[in-house]
Amino acid sequence: MIGRIDTDRERFQVIEGGRGPKGAVPPCVQLPPPPQMGSAELAAEMAELYAMMLLRDTPFSAMTDPHHAIWIDGRTRFTLHELLCEMRSLSWYDHERRTAAPGEPGARRRQLRLNREGQLTLASMYRGTLAPAAPGGQPLSLFHWIDRCAPDLVAEPGAAPDAEAPMSAWVDWIGAQSGAALALATAEPSAMSPLVTPRDLAFRMQDSHPCRVYYNAALMLLARGSEFDPGLEPQGSEDPVSAQRLLSLMAEGAERAFEAAMRLRGRDDRSSPPATTAARLASILGRDEIPAGTAPELRGAAEDLQTYAPNLLHWVTRWNAAQAQTRRANAPYMLSELEVGGLRRHPSDAALQVVVAGALSTLFKALFNTRPAPHLRMATDPAPGFDLAVEADQLAADVALSAAASGAQFQAESHQNLRIGEALALQVLRGWLAQLPQRASMDLTNFDGKPLRIESHIGRLGAPEVALRRDGRPARFPLVADRPDAHLAVI
Repeated sequence: MIGRIDTDRERFQVIEGGRGPKGAVPPCVQLPPPPQMGSAELAAEMAELYAMMLLRDTPFSAMTDPHHAIWIDGRTRFTLHELLCEMRSLSWYDHERRTAAPGEPGARRRQLRLNREGQLTLASMYRGTLAPAAPGGQPLSLFHWIDRCAPDLVAEPGAAPDAEAPMSAWVDWIGAQSGAALALATAEPSAMSPLVTPRDLAFRMQDSHPCRVYYNAALMLLARGSEFDPGLEPQGSEDPVSAQRLLSLMAEGAERAFEAAMRLRGRDDRSSPPATTAARLASILGRDEIPAGTAPELRGAAEDLQTYAPNLLHWVTRWNAAQAQTRRANAPYMLSELEVGGLRRHPSDAALQVVVAGALSTLFKALFNTRPAPHLRMATDPAPGFDLAVEADQLAADVALSAAASGAQFQAESHQNLRIGEALALQVLRGWLAQLPQRASMDLTNFDGKPLRIESHIGRLGAPEVALRRDGRPARFPLVADRPDAHLAVI
């Protein structure tokens, strides 16, 4: 057989195709269409944004008290229990009037809004883009504690250093790109809860670079000597992963997230911003009769809100009337957007931040050792430690929450954008493993709570092959439209 191959090579000119010096032809990520929401889900989505608007200044510490009262003005108040009763009455959450079967669009998004007992709570609503967390967890990720912006650093665009560049070059580049910098640990009590309310969280996220909190967290974890995944242990003299390699993969994941967010924003079928949808609903709800020709989804959502959540609409009307900047009698159901420095958060900025969060959280869970759920101790943490994978997921949920709390994005959009970021991160890892001369693997849990394993091995042709397993079974990489392999064109 070998002699036949040698003879063929003497008689023919063989043009190599399909693989280059750095591995296989890279796959193409196929972005999905925007999430399709029926009238019941749209009503629930708007109700959630209304609720988050009313609770912007409610401390996270009070969210577990059902009797906590929120005063809108001197005459109007409601409790958290009353607010949840209004939400649970909507057809999207009512057990007897649910309209979506398990296999229909939106069924999984609704399921994520419910806790382990099948009920909508404030905690499950705020975390509604991810699988339910274990009970008794923190309301926000502990990574916020070490998020800081170096005041003496000025943002300067530039290409990322090489993966083998000195760590000092990476620290300088990270600081110039995002303002992140390695901070000394502090045990000051005032530093243990930097974000008190959803408004604080929205302002922090809106006023910072999308990657800053992740770069700060990465620098902290590296400085503390956090272990990488055991499947990345060196097999020989060469170590497949290093601090610089981690930062290089994060930079590549963020760059792909930026490109994907721009592609999402340029689509003709993109969803209308929540503020626009709220304005259309306000026009419908402000009339005695719903005008003919109204879109079925808007008509159904308006009827659902009027019928099953009238108190919520009343509270929103009173809240808008109490705000000096929204005193408009003809628009009582408007969604007030948060502003930082007089500027509203643009939906594309919110989408970008959520996609970046999905990508970088996934890279954290894959590259760091989360198999035995190691507990890392922070100086500001009074408990024995924290689960790195749990904190990475919670940070992604916080970013999605900030987009909803600011009125810039529906939860259904954040649900999709987090998974787009996850798919991009898996592609980054796939391309990197395909270049390694050794076997390697990484274990993580995706945003739906399913265990994933990415593993590489040397194939029959002598080149690395990378596979993905979900729940132990072979699976395709998500959102991938493989390009046709290059083939022999000329003899």
